[in-house]
Amino acid sequence: MSITKEQQQALDDALVPREQRLRIRNCNYRLSTTFKPKEPTFQVALDVLSLTPFYQAFLISGSVPSIYMHEFWATVSYHKHCINFKMNKKNYSFDLETFRDMLQICPNIPVQKFEDPPFEEEILIFIRELGYPGDIKSLSDVKVDTLYQPWRTFRTIINKCLSGKATGLDQLHLSRAQIIWGMYNQKKVDYVYLLWEDLVYQIENKVSKKNKDIYYPRFTKVIINHFMSKDQSIPRRNKVD
Repeated sequence: MSITKEQQQALDDALVPREQRLRIRNCNYRLSTTFKPKEPTFQVALDVLSLTPFYQAFLISGSVPSIYMHEFWATVSYHKHCINFKMNKKNYSFDLETFRDMLQICPNIPVQKFEDPPFEEEILIFIRELGYPGDIKSLSDVKVDTLYQPWRTFRTIINKCLSGKATGLDQLHLSRAQIIWGMYNQKKVDYVYLLWEDLVYQIENKVSKKNKDIYYPRFTKVIINHFMSKDQSIPRRNKVD
């Protein structure tokens, strides 16, 4: 039985009223495997990223009904190491290891321990070793435009693909610096954990930030698509992003 536009809107409004929905605007950038940039530095960055253990995170996405993205951010919470949310009024929950399965990167192998990335003090030393020209006492002093290449390009791609859009564009945040540190030193870093920590931070601070845009649209699609694939009873509806 076909559903009219008005009926579809009524079903969506029953899940999340329009006045409570966040805007779906700029989505995390998804790297193209066929795109050939003109800038040599950008191509070098893409080639290096393709060799990293978390490259799939730059590519993965999904096609899901937009109303479920709205419902996710309208209901999501973090409790006892799990992210809880509703989709089509049903309760769902997932933890770090499930998130790892969703992204299909950095498997947690018991016999191979992840190496803890350094905290801010050591990261500042690392940034200076990369040739940062300015005086830095904290990460807030590091301006991305001042980073030498190819690190500026790496940071830009990582931010656009993997971070929430509330992340400042002119500063180097700790998790982004830790990712670059792991890449540079070829360390077995748990990159999924770094992405998970960012996601949890956005969830725990979504009310205080009063943000009007959905955080991590592409990762939200991945999460929703994962559960829709597990539960075939969830209707696909008509409207997709």
